[in-house]
Amino acid sequence: MPPDELIDQIWRAFANRLKPTSVVPAGHPPTEIYSDAMFFASKTADELTSEALTQYFDAVAGFSPEAFCYFLPGILVATIRENRPDLIVAGAIIGQLDRSNMPSSWDDFFAQRWPLLNREECRAVQAWVVWLTECNPPVFDDNSLSRAFDTLELLANKDAATPLASR
Repeated sequence: MPPDELIDQIWRAFANRLKPTSVVPAGHPPTEIYSDAMFFASKTADELTSEALTQYFDAVAGFSPEAFCYFLPGILVATIRENRPDLIVAGAIIGQLDRSNMPSSWDDFFAQRWPLLNREECRAVQAWVVWLTECNPPVFDDNSLSRAFDTLELLANKDAATPLASR
């Protein structure tokens, strides 16, 4: 998919996300992670740049769940628009998604953020993962990208699953 089409897909998928009133969780400790996240408090998702994401890369770990979902498309788009799949935040996103497909094994950080995405948002992130597979030279291991894609597939279909016990 051409980069412009991918960027449009991502913005359309996340179009209904509103900027939260606070970008960090209430009562957070005074650490660099939350300081980095606070840098983005005055920004909108479409203002993210690779320069800011390079300087404040810990923000992705400090965002509240709502802020994470709001800023995620801006992160993805910045990597595409500026052709920077090598950003630390891109690695952090793939690292979060490169996990077991067993929801019972998901840590609290993951479980409080990624399941908030709807099907269309998951599909947009999957398209970004596919974009990463096409980067030359490769930045990520194909197995990591495959697991990330599969985790997003599980999340995209979370509402469609029918528990065995209900049959």
